[in-house]
Amino acid sequence: MQSMNLHHLRYFLTIAEEGSISAASKKLLVGQPALSAQLKHFEEWIGVQLFKRIGKGLVITQSGEFVFKYAKAIRALEEELMANLGHAGEISKKEFVIGAQESVPKSILAHAISVISGIKKVKLSIVEGTGDELFHLLVSHKIDFFIGNFRPMQETKEMLYLSLSKETVSVWGSKKFTHLKKNFPASLENKTFILPGFQNQLRHDFERYMLQSGIGFEVSIEAQDTSLQKELAIRGDGLIILGDESARFLVETGQIIKIGSIKGLTEEYWLGMVKKNIDNDYIKSIMSAF
Repeated sequence: MQSMNLHHLRYFLTIAEEGSISAASKKLLVGQPALSAQLKHFEEWIGVQLFKRIGKGLVITQSGEFVFKYAKAIRALEEELMANLGHAGEISKKEFVIGAQESVPKSILAHAISVISGIKKVKLSIVEGTGDELFHLLVSHKIDFFIGNFRPMQETKEMLYLSLSKETVSVWGSKKFTHLKKNFPASLENKTFILPGFQNQLRHDFERYMLQSGIGFEVSIEAQDTSLQKELAIRGDGLIILGDESARFLVETGQIIKIGSIKGLTEEYWLGMVKKNIDNDYIKSIMSAF
């Protein structure tokens, strides 16, 4: 197969970020007909539709979102390469590329990043993605390790998974749901929830719990990003499920309340890595902080 043209990636990325071919055309100083032709050629080459045209605008497709994440990562690496070409001799500083699963609470992710960045002579790059995407990046050695609530069913001898944190999971909502505290969890019958997507393990565990408890419920919104889940819960758009530590700040500031803890349901966060790629001193430093 012919190698991917980086110009095509750059054109696609700019169109996605600007929201239209006309806006991207002005930024790239490339004519609209030429840019449209390049986009069409790129779509034909990779075999997927990247945008849907709605009216005069463009809406990125699910496949487009997938390509967009990689395009951003490639651009970041390209910029890093150009920025560091004059410092090729400076090899003493350890570089880590961290894969961060989108569903991990930002508080846990920030703590892990803070710990790692505090290690002497470490430079960090962060790549976000789903659990499956990060696992494939890890085994192909494109990232050093990932932080997530995702642990593959099949593990190899080269892989190492360390538990960073385990939280009790509870149901949370705005104050208008205070009455649901009474007779919990039966009070959740037919209530509306904002849940992560089906690829999220916590989603599966919660649905299994509700099924075994004989409690019916509705899913009004699926959102993988926990920050968005929290914002929607604050607005009163539905109930969410989160670890107690992940919700602590919102509770302390009075933005949401705990409806009740789900018996036996926990969420665990992992540090996944390829053993030979990570120095033991770094592993010890990271784990000691948790």
